[in-house]
Amino acid sequence: MKNKKTTLALLYSLAVLLTAVNYSCSKKRIEEEERTLNEYNSPNDYFDSKKQQEQEFVINSDSSSNPIQGNQGTNVWPGRQCLMYPNGDTVALPYIVKLVELYTPKDMIYYRMPTVAGDTILETGGEIRLRAFKDGTELMLRPGCSWPIKMPNSAPANYMRVFYGFNSSNYVDWTDNPTTLGVTTSYIPTFAAATGGYLGATVRLGWINCDVRRGAPVNHHLSFVSSTDNLTNVAIFVYFPATKTVMQVYNMTSGSIPDNSSVKIIAVGVDNSGTLFSFSQNMTVTASSSIEVTMAATTDPALTAALDGL
Repeated sequence: MKNKKTTLALLYSLAVLLTAVNYSCSKKRIEEEERTLNEYNSPNDYFDSKKQQEQEFVINSDSSSNPIQGNQGTNVWPGRQCLMYPNGDTVALPYIVKLVELYTPKDMIYYRMPTVAGDTILETGGEIRLRAFKDGTELMLRPGCSWPIKMPNSAPANYMRVFYGFNSSNYVDWTDNPTTLGVTTSYIPTFAAATGGYLGATVRLGWINCDVRRGAPVNHHLSFVSSTDNLTNVAIFVYFPATKTVMQVYNMTSGSIPDNSSVKIIAVGVDNSGTLFSFSQNMTVTASSSIEVTMAATTDPALTAALDGL
């Protein structure tokens, strides 16, 4: 009886030891696999070095006959009578208008300015940031007032609307209802198709987008994983050529993608030595799925060419 108990005790001890060894080996193997993943830094500094620069215009006259024109063809008719300080005071001449123009998916990616409203993709004709300053103070448009704008397009459609950007968590969201942003206006936020572009007006300074919603009854989501790369600091975008929509991926999961959408995926990272890495894939989205990402070293000219080809 004593021998039997001794044998059982030995077997139990052996089982515990084997379990501990297996756990230790498994943990070590997992840790080794995690340590072998390629690590990246955020590509934001690289994007900032490539993004469209803000243009500056000094307004010395109240004449409204000639617009200011951006280097990509945006026209703005800035009226001083519509400007005010945040406290409502009148603005005197001169004042400064600043403009950023984003008309290509490359420039939207560089600026990390996706064209998605909530969880709905937007067909876009371009986006701009329009701001005004007096002696370093950022100015506002008076309630009920607007600035005419024209955004260039060689074949404008007749259904586009004026969307306004607002901060939402760590990105800019969009709305075509300015009253939700505290703007008092009766203006209908639409763009008219005109010769050479879209003609409209803005009732709010800041980010402005020429868009229309392209929601769908059936949508899917893409998730992004990798057995070779740590994707935490990798910037991932989904581009929709048919609608010129740029979607940025947050937390490794895309927003809603309408069924049967043809998309182009591009991911960008920078390693500790400053080398650029990228991943790209073209696909038609017919179901929610997981995308295996494998980053590969690239160069600035090659990545620029890839973004130009979106």
